[in-house]
Amino acid sequence: MNWKKYAALGMCFALLFVSGCGSDKKQENNTKVFATITDATNKTVTFSKQPKRMVPLSASLLPMIDAIGGEIVGRTASKVGTIPESMKNVPEVGLVYNVNTEALVGLKPDLVFAATNQHAKIVSLLESNNIKVLQLNPKTYNDVKNTMQILGTIYNKKDKANEVCNKLDKDIENVKAKLPKEKHRVVIMFATARNVTVQGASSIAGCVSDILGLENIAAKIAKGDKTPYSMEALLEGNPEHIFVTTMGKKEEIENRLKKDFKDNPAWNSLDAVKNNRVHVLPEDLFLLNPGLKYPEAVKYMANLIYPEALKDAK
Repeated sequence: MNWKKYAALGMCFALLFVSGCGSDKKQENNTKVFATITDATNKTVTFSKQPKRMVPLSASLLPMIDAIGGEIVGRTASKVGTIPESMKNVPEVGLVYNVNTEALVGLKPDLVFAATNQHAKIVSLLESNNIKVLQLNPKTYNDVKNTMQILGTIYNKKDKANEVCNKLDKDIENVKAKLPKEKHRVVIMFATARNVTVQGASSIAGCVSDILGLENIAAKIAKGDKTPYSMEALLEGNPEHIFVTTMGKKEEIENRLKKDFKDNPAWNSLDAVKNNRVHVLPEDLFLLNPGLKYPEAVKYMANLIYPEALKDAK
């Protein structure tokens, strides 16, 4: 009779094992993932469920979130750009360049949208408080569209995000369709009180220049947003148009430009200077992230190059 007892015990253990495996498998199948996002730093962040309490730390994200009907529970104060009406009464958490982390954590957000070039130092602090962070950098046009797709995923409004991106594409193509098929040599200079550098395609103005098919004579040597540039190289490229973006006090920048370029006799021999085609670009479109204003930035630069082609454009 002992063999019958052992056989019964064996069957019980087998059933328990199968039952246990089934339970684990069922638990595994019930583990859902709402979204997996790769941010601007190539970091992958996984969300088991849709976040509900979001705080963007960059003002340029506010119109993008508003465009898809998204809501936020906090934001940084901003003296530039337009804050959407729906977000004006949202609690503030300091300035974009000086975030009040205590106030931010106190809002108990599920997700914080941080700027890669301004908020990297507080990411670990937020994550230690079990707050997920996505670092975004909507600078180039492709960056803006990618950010819109990320926001569409997070807010579960992918169709609306696609609609916004399609409208951006259409508005830009409408501008380009009116332009003649001509190549123009340009250079993009970034001026501060300390120095003057040139910019390539990774800058906002450089990206707009590429969209318009202009020949940025500094593109081959420009590394990142700012690269030193000599008068000799400027003379060799001889741009037809010079675009200048600035940051700082106007008087100090003017003194720097005068010292580095305008006092140099060679400066006046450039085609752009001789034809009065040195253009200072507006900060809201070319220094700050333009976001959904990219078509405006494209039209603005295009109008400086081809004023006759766009004079009747709305």
